[in-house]
Amino acid sequence: MKRALVTMLAVSFLVGATGASAERDVARTIDEFIAINPALAHYGPMHEEWVPAMGIHWGAPGPHVTLGVGYADTVVVVEVIYPEAIGWYPWFDQPEGEPMELPGLGMAYTQHIWITEPSSVVPGGPPTMLPLTFEALAAANPALAQFQQLSEYVPQMGSHHGMQGPGLVLALSPEGDVNAFELIFPEAQGWFPWFDQPEGEPMELPGLGMVYTQHVYVVDPATLP
Repeated sequence: MKRALVTMLAVSFLVGATGASAERDVARTIDEFIAINPALAHYGPMHEEWVPAMGIHWGAPGPHVTLGVGYADTVVVVEVIYPEAIGWYPWFDQPEGEPMELPGLGMAYTQHIWITEPSSVVPGGPPTMLPLTFEALAAANPALAQFQQLSEYVPQMGSHHGMQGPGLVLALSPEGDVNAFELIFPEAQGWFPWFDQPEGEPMELPGLGMVYTQHVYVVDPATLP
């Protein structure tokens, strides 16, 4: 698994208003995420030890969006990890020139987007849920203040917001509700069964070439316009 995770780190790259999330049927537990993202059935716990403010990381061998799972199987945070060699970007968790060492992975930068209050993520009790709106997540994740709109509204996704560089992207409704998290991967890194596109059918994105994508939805995409 470690070798697969190193591969993930080496090849991954990426190109409001208050909404009504409280009225939407949003995923909160790992089982609810899998129900609306069937490809996440490939995921499983990546370690046994509890990571402070993150819980247990769930993922799969290969490039993917990682989920932190806390008390009562609640998804508490969305994560991506990059090797130090990719360089530093201001939305990463660590200061410039101060990557962290991850066992078996070496020196790396990370980006987390908490969807619960980070201080409430403890082994013995339920975390404090955040409304799944850009406004609420930006308040808990200050780096989101740097996000920009990257696309117009894409049917059954939303308008993509992020930065021009490696990192997580948010797909938002016109009201600012979070519909999904996204990562983009170059075709050259190969295909994995949790990608959005079928094997051998990458999509072309201007300036990025042929890529595969992975969206992790928090609402059933069939319910989106």
